[in-house]
Amino acid sequence: MAEPRSYHCGSAKMAHDGTPGGEPVNNAGRITVSRLEIDTIVGAYARERKVLQTIYLDLDIDYDFGPPAASDDLTAAVDYHHLSNQLTRYIQDQQFELLETLTVSSSAFLLEHYPSIRGLTITVHKPSALGSAEQVSASFSQSAT
Repeated sequence: MAEPRSYHCGSAKMAHDGTPGGEPVNNAGRITVSRLEIDTIVGAYARERKVLQTIYLDLDIDYDFGPPAASDDLTAAVDYHHLSNQLTRYIQDQQFELLETLTVSSSAFLLEHYPSIRGLTITVHKPSALGSAEQVSASFSQSAT
């Protein structure tokens, strides 16, 4: 009978049948949050700062899937529900003027509050930015190291 193939979860080496043993492999994973809707004050012009505007965020969050995959425990994972709520409050409190500042500052906020994040890309879409375009978007990528 053939030896079971091995994989690595967090600090524990596990074989495919769940028994300890085997060589570690890369557990890099990505969580994607698409079109997170946020109503906020955003914009550099006076008319933009008078009313709430709806923006949409796309988040690609890279982190080690090993610990949560091994334990099936939310406390070992990046809780994207909690992260989305925290980020929404942060953006609403800041009332950014520029999309560039919003993306860079939001990235720094997430890396500070979620140390297990290895890297992320934030894209913000502002549908009301130009009457002659469907939307304006800004993207920013950053790694934790």
